[in-house]
Amino acid sequence: MTKEIEPRVDDEGTLIKKHDVLVNVNNGEVVLVIDTTNQAGVSGLAVENRYAGIGDWLDVYPDRAFHIVGNADTSIG
Repeated sequence: MTKEIEPRVDDEGTLIKKHDVLVNVNNGEVVLVIDTTNQAGVSGLAVENRYAGIGDWLDVYPDRAFHIVGNADTSIG
């Protein structure tokens, strides 16, 4: 099985990317966007917060469900 996870935009219309830090606009939960693959071969962006027990594909949420507060990517150059 091969499935592509659908992209999503935040509450301001900005495309959500890998390592974005998001706040759910409905309940205030904070999640990190990760790139992952499951055993069935589905790969793409997911949201995760291990402390809150959140681990879902990004596309289970509707567009504008999150607000981007930053990005955890760092680069040294």
